[in-house]
Amino acid sequence: MKKKTLVWMIVSAVSLALVLTVNILATTMLYSVLNMVMPGGGIRARYADGIEPIYVSDFESKADAYQGARDFNVKLAEEGIVLLKNKNNALPIYTPQSTADKKTADMPMVSIFGKNSVDLAYGGTGSGEANTSNVINLYKALGDAGYNINPTLKAFYENTSTSAGGSGKKREPYKGGLDKGDTVYLSTAETPQSMYTENVKSSYSQYSDAAFIVFTRIAGEGFDLPRSMNDPDVVGARNPDDHFLQLDANETALLAAVCAAPFKKVIVLLNVATSMELGFLENPAYYAYQSKIDAAIWMGFPGETGTVALGNILNGNVNPSGRTVDTYAYDFKKDPTWNNFGDNRITGNYKKGILGGDQYYTMNGTNRQIEFYYFVHYEENIYFGYRYYETRAVQPAQGDAPTWYEDNVVYPFGHGMSYTQFSWEIDDKSGIENKTIAKDQKYTVKVKVTNNGSVAGKDVVQLYGHAPYTAGGLEKPDAVLLDFAKTDIIEPGNYEVVELVCDPYYLASYDNKDANANGFKGYEIEAGNGYQLRINRNSHDTVFTIPFVSASIRYDKDPVTDYSVKNLYTGQADYFNSDTQLSTCLSRANWNTTWPTSPTDESDRLATKGFINALKDMKHNNPNNYDNIEMPLFEEKNDLVLRDLLFDDNGKELDNDGDGIPTADYKDDRWELLLDKAKIKDLRRLHDYASYHTEAVSDIGLPRTNVADGPVGWVCFMDSTTFYGTCSYVAQSVVASTWNQKLIEEFGISVGNEGLAGNEKGDGMPYSGWYAPGANTHRSPFGGRNFEYYSEDPLLAGKAAAAQIKGVRSRGVFAFIKHFAVNDQETHRSSGGDCSWLTEQSLREIYLRPFEIAVKEGGASALMTSFNRIGTRWTGGDYRLLTEILRNEWGFRGAVINDFNTNPDYMDSRQMAYAGGDMNLATLPVPWCDESSAADVHILRQCVKNICYTIVNSNAMNGEIIGYRLPIWTICMIVFDCMLLAGLATWGVFVFKKAGKSQKK
Repeated sequence: MKKKTLVWMIVSAVSLALVLTVNILATTMLYSVLNMVMPGGGIRARYADGIEPIYVSDFESKADAYQGARDFNVKLAEEGIVLLKNKNNALPIYTPQSTADKKTADMPMVSIFGKNSVDLAYGGTGSGEANTSNVINLYKALGDAGYNINPTLKAFYENTSTSAGGSGKKREPYKGGLDKGDTVYLSTAETPQSMYTENVKSSYSQYSDAAFIVFTRIAGEGFDLPRSMNDPDVVGARNPDDHFLQLDANETALLAAVCAAPFKKVIVLLNVATSMELGFLENPAYYAYQSKIDAAIWMGFPGETGTVALGNILNGNVNPSGRTVDTYAYDFKKDPTWNNFGDNRITGNYKKGILGGDQYYTMNGTNRQIEFYYFVHYEENIYFGYRYYETRAVQPAQGDAPTWYEDNVVYPFGHGMSYTQFSWEIDDKSGIENKTIAKDQKYTVKVKVTNNGSVAGKDVVQLYGHAPYTAGGLEKPDAVLLDFAKTDIIEPGNYEVVELVCDPYYLASYDNKDANANGFKGYEIEAGNGYQLRINRNSHDTVFTIPFVSASIRYDKDPVTDYSVKNLYTGQADYFNSDTQLSTCLSRANWNTTWPTSPTDESDRLATKGFINALKDMKHNNPNNYDNIEMPLFEEKNDLVLRDLLFDDNGKELDNDGDGIPTADYKDDRWELLLDKAKIKDLRRLHDYASYHTEAVSDIGLPRTNVADGPVGWVCFMDSTTFYGTCSYVAQSVVASTWNQKLIEEFGISVGNEGLAGNEKGDGMPYSGWYAPGANTHRSPFGGRNFEYYSEDPLLAGKAAAAQIKGVRSRGVFAFIKHFAVNDQETHRSSGGDCSWLTEQSLREIYLRPFEIAVKEGGASALMTSFNRIGTRWTGGDYRLLTEILRNEWGFRGAVINDFNTNPDYMDSRQMAYAGGDMNLATLPVPWCDESSAADVHILRQCVKNICYTIVNSNAMNGEIIGYRLPIWTICMIVFDCMLLAGLATWGVFVFKKAGKSQKK
């Protein structure tokens, strides 16, 4: 054989093998990923003509929807920004209102301080990351609001030089992985006073009408906020025992310098999306210059346009009406959650043999083996946030001072100020005052709100319930939020009557251990007097008290679904019992002896081999017997397609929700006929490949859908070609701080309008699914994703989530409320799934409640599980959670997806499917369904039904897709394949032709 012939054969064989391998991978395992990341995006839909859309946008184009969203974000921020302090009516600082007037000397001359004033945190990182390419920065917003801003100071902060004339480096964002989960150290990057030049300082006198001081704290997915500043990069600026939510030395020095300078007013602006230690605002014992601080505003993360709202509030165009969604304590180290959060302030190092403070280890004889399994102890039980502070205020611990509450709380939950004054009168309380309540009835109280001030504004009325407590009995907080109402704008001298509803179910306590020895376990309200409704301005300040009586009320069945309620996480085997690992459990009977403790002793972290085996066990806990189930049918012939399920057999729309929009019925007999048409390989793909989209199943008319992250808008860090040109809204904590359910529903509508515009320059399809809202709990102020979640209070979070979901559903978007459940910290959340140990009482009263309200009141049809475990069971693979509670007890109908499956070692697809999880959010999934197993196939079909039910009731049905054009990258690959084959063939012809001539010679 000639040398050239041999070379051709080797090159051709290698090339064909490589191309074949690439083609197989590209069209199978990597197909979904390539559709997201390749230029030009993925498949392009072809729609049938003449199909009337079911869901209609309020805008004509994607550009209009985007601009409408930016404008609406200003409204969200205007109602979500909280005026914390306003001494002697320091705010507003009025400015000229017309453009012409702004050119006059009447414009207030102001200085904006803080290195981060030129680099605000507009949103967090990860799935809640804001697009900062089109933001309105603080300086433009305040300039447009009528303020003349100190240009020398601004230029100083923008100059990142460390030499004379520059203010030093900008803060650096956290660059760790989303799932690393390690302890982090962050710097505020505030400029030391030593770098302020005389030129900068001399500029203050000309711009002295007001000083605005900006304090920023970043946050994001994959890390919690540091509870220690023991970082070599900030030595000298911080005490290592301090934490990230305190002012550092440079910030303290900045505040002192500004307060000592001749500014007429000093206003603090908090660019922080969680709570922060703010004792320096109110207590001179915490800060010597406290009396010089005139006002403070919490702005949270403002998104693209929220700074405009800040300007409108500062100049008086808008009257602030936001309320805090968390309790602001003086000292976070005294909070009940401090000792049991993150790594418990002991950072592990496997290579050095250092055991982490939240890490398990086992013993192999006398040798210690560090395991990659972690835990978090919820030893505070139900007592954190205002539930703790308000309860301890009325039932103090031994040694507490009479001023304990004032000494510990700076601003209560629900606090917020206004530029006007409101007075309240009870308009009607006759339905409940001194009455005995019943479990099957709700009670309404009407409050007349009158504006007694000189400017228009909105007010918030809060309804709390109080149940009497017996020492040693069933644990109860002193007060729980039952309802709230926000008025419309009330002009001076006018009034509005608001209605507040008491649902006894939300007042009930969950007795998981029969603590009151009455023979009942479950939700209950004990019989007796001493019950109260409280009409409050915040969790602490009560305006009216309404007494009532309760008979013994027991919710042995869910009040909505009538499904039996029973313990599911109590009394199980030790490794699955939710609170078996808790060494203490906080009780108001004795705060001191039950105070939560850190597991600082290594013996606290010792795990048995049996315990570790339980963590590794991938068996499902679905109790049903599938031994005798028949193999379902596939590839049958009939004319049914998915869209037909929106209509009856006569073509009439099925409006099961009564909202005028056709809605499929989950119990429709035609579901089985529809699924009989499908190919099993297509159903497997639908389940296995669900990363930021859902796959099409053409045989049943199921279209492909686009799904993106949230909750600040349409976000997808993996696919900017499909998800583009959309607004980044305020953080979810700012949304909740509006305390306005109507406005939050409008927020959902705004997101839905952008979803309908969708990917108009790509596949032409709408955005149908949204990984939002986040409904986890602000258990600790250090939670890295508190900006993505609503509040420390479950009812406020649930009502906000329900309103937001109603809004997006009205535009055909299915919202995956997340992360179900008890995913309240980022540290080690996905490192084998940290074990969350908590009582079933706190699980049900607090951590499940927001999801419950979202399902029952918001009509949620999609849900995302979490990385963590409850006990040793991964939430995404727990039948108790996904089927017995979510589907059976609450009546959820729809699709459940897992959080990003980056760790299949414990996020097992089979376990998930049998638990009630329907979709695998993964780019490289692990197939699980055995096509020869009737049980597996039956479970797969149930998953597909749930997915189809969610999609058929969405904007994906706005048209009928009759086919898909190939992705551009696929066409390019085919062209390349053809050119390669043609080139090799041509080369081969010449090689063999020449070889033949040589042979003849």
